[in-house]
Amino acid sequence: MKTALLLIIVSGFISACQEGKEIQMSFMDVQLVKIDTVQRYQSITQQLLTWRSDDRVDYVTYEPMSANYPIGAKMKVMVRR
Repeated sequence: MKTALLLIIVSGFISACQEGKEIQMSFMDVQLVKIDTVQRYQSITQQLLTWRSDDRVDYVTYEPMSANYPIGAKMKVMVRR
């Protein structure tokens, strides 16, 4: 019993002392290039927005139909380094 309790306490200390994993992110400017209407979850219609970065990488977001974005709009997104 004492051995099991000791193991639980030691493992608790070890897990409490571990550092969290850090993720390095950077902000990137993207421009809206395409808007599609898609059917998601059978009864939900949403906009599929395609954003393109200066590096010619495309990012996709889903927005409700009530959101209005003009083609060419610019925003910042976070990407992993």
